[in-house]
Amino acid sequence: MTSQETTNGDVRVLFVRHGETEANVEHRYMGQSDSPLTPMGIAQVEAVARRLSQYRLGAIYSSDLGRAANTSMIISRAYKLPVIDDRRLRERHAGLLQGQLQADARIKYANVFAEIARAGAGYVFPGGGESGLQIERRMASFLDEMRMKHPDETIVAVTHGGVLRVLLWHVLGFPYESIFRLRCDNTSISAISSSEGEWIVESWNDTAHLPLEL
Repeated sequence: MTSQETTNGDVRVLFVRHGETEANVEHRYMGQSDSPLTPMGIAQVEAVARRLSQYRLGAIYSSDLGRAANTSMIISRAYKLPVIDDRRLRERHAGLLQGQLQADARIKYANVFAEIARAGAGYVFPGGGESGLQIERRMASFLDEMRMKHPDETIVAVTHGGVLRVLLWHVLGFPYESIFRLRCDNTSISAISSSEGEWIVESWNDTAHLPLEL
């Protein structure tokens, strides 16, 4: 057992954001729409897969959205572990913002952004979207299940930036509006572990595996 592994029945979840996509480069809201990984994104995923080789992984979970599924597939090849799709790891559904360029959306839907600031975690994106509270519930459910299924194990969960920001808010309890200022880079690793029934943030947005050119 290495120093990177858990003991005493605790689980460590290494949350990995997917690799760079074409929509990321275009500064476009994706939500639960999708966009392919760029060549840079594939290189980032290969780098994080090498970084994860220091851990003895018990399982690999992933959002079923294409950009996360392609990221987890590359990681899984190095471990010969199957990827377990979990819809709870999906990005927040952004409703009518999905597919919109960020700069254009802030002008076209200025009222939506005003409501986000006013209503906070309870705001549901119009057009079939989700609220921060809905994301919190599904991620809390995921964490509880991982604690039960993977005692004394380290697992990987490939997911999305918006989900990870809400997750950090859930664990640390800071003001909700602060999530929009949190940096969460492509293929960053954010480690969260359980200890005596509590969740502890071990690291956030760790990109030490990425060379400067990535």
